[in-house]
Amino acid sequence: MVKIYQNIPGMECQNNNRINSKFWNEGKWDNFVVPHLPEDCTDQTFVEMGCNAGLFLMLAEDTGFRHVVGVDKDKTPVLEGLKYRDSIGYKYKIIKSTLGGQFGNPGNFNIDKLPVADFTLMSTFHYYIDINSWIKYVDRLRNKTRCVLIISRHTRQDHWRALSDLKPVRRYFRDWEELGMISGISKDGDPSPRDLWSVLFKNPVLERINIDEVKTHKENSTDEMYIAVEDLATLVRDNDDIDPFETEYYRAWVKRKQGRWSSKRIKTFVKSKFDLMVSIKSNGLLEPLMIQQDNKLSDGGHRLAILKALGYKSVLVRRI
Repeated sequence: MVKIYQNIPGMECQNNNRINSKFWNEGKWDNFVVPHLPEDCTDQTFVEMGCNAGLFLMLAEDTGFRHVVGVDKDKTPVLEGLKYRDSIGYKYKIIKSTLGGQFGNPGNFNIDKLPVADFTLMSTFHYYIDINSWIKYVDRLRNKTRCVLIISRHTRQDHWRALSDLKPVRRYFRDWEELGMISGISKDGDPSPRDLWSVLFKNPVLERINIDEVKTHKENSTDEMYIAVEDLATLVRDNDDIDPFETEYYRAWVKRKQGRWSSKRIKTFVKSKFDLMVSIKSNGLLEPLMIQQDNKLSDGGHRLAILKALGYKSVLVRRI
């Protein structure tokens, strides 16, 4: 039987004492994650860095997150976790990828492949990352997640790694708003106790708003083009196995750009927007919508159209 860090049915946990602990597995989730989450996670996206076999991804999907994605560097828990996911009919994704390493090795992690998230969880994870990769990752998080939830503990510090203690973690996110902290969970009678704490930080530049609050610029464009974009979104919602060049959307762009763009350029553009909508349907947004201070949309009309077609009630935005 494969030994896994987490308590996953059909796999042997590395330490059976952890199964019923308040500081591991479901106990860690219930005590250090759930209190930070909203009651309604509809439309929201959850990302976990260092997800192991995906126990918390399963629990996040159970909680109601619409898109759930995990990243882990170890092949065995990823493969076994995916097998378990398929066996229970869940949808969460696990990506095998490495964020940083020893001696400045940057790893093969690509944050651009992750959806923009409402919550990014790092549970006893970040202090394994080299400081150079860690700081670059934190900088990129400003446009990739609305909140970061860190679970950490005091541990032996290597000078080349990110620090684990609360004070340096607060410094890493010093320009984020701290929304809450959990510590001091009783260890009395626990089969595998340890000193853990969790802190939730809110990004100052990303927010989730009601999707109907986003204002488009229809008065500055033709209604025909807006109708064509909405038509394409409806087609993708109902069946993404369509020919984008047999749509009113394609014909609208031919009419709009004929004589100015080549046929190849028009097809390349149309295919890119079609692929974007298919990706959002499967994976969620890769980037937030860009809006002005009065909620007028500056960038993201195709993204907005497919989200509305899919029934989203709210959307992640960045004000410019």
